[in-house]
Order: sequence, then C-alpha cells, then structure tokens
Amino acid sequence: MGNPCGMTKARIYEETEVYGIPVYYGSGVNPVNSPAQLFVAWGRGSLSNGLIHTFNIESKDQGVLWFINEDEAEAQYAKIQEILQENR
Repeated sequence: MGNPCGMTKARIYEETEVYGIPVYYGSGVNPVNSPAQLFVAWGRGSLSNGLIHTFNIESKDQGVLWFINEDEAEAQYAKIQEILQENR
C-alpha cells in the first residue's frame, strides 16, 4: 500500500489514553505548503496504519493539529488531555 493523498507517516514521541481515547504527540512531514512538522492527535482512527492526515481536523472525539513550535505542540498535548478528562 502506498501513501494515500493527504496522509504522511507519523513518528510518535508520546502516547497516552484518557477514558479510552488515545492522545498522540509526534512528528511527520506536513506537505501542505507549511513548515509544520509536529502534531497532536486524539481519538480512535486519528492514525491509520501509522499514517496521519496532513491537515488540521478538530472535533470533540477526534482530531489532528499541526504545529511549527515544539513548546506550543507540547502545551496542546497536555491541554487535549485535560479537555478529555473534563468532558467525561
């Protein structure tokens, strides 16, 4: 299987689970005319066979957010975990 359009290989640095919802922090190549290479993703299906969407998607149950700044990405990783804990 090749790399589907709009997807890139994800390298996971940290992974946690909040009430059964996986939350990921990692990197990949975001080819959508952006220098962003760090992402925070959450929800089942946000990663598919080690691939992740190359564009931002955000909903309550699933999402992918791309970042340029490492500190901003790490802060969002913590924030998503807090939001998921509050919503249960």
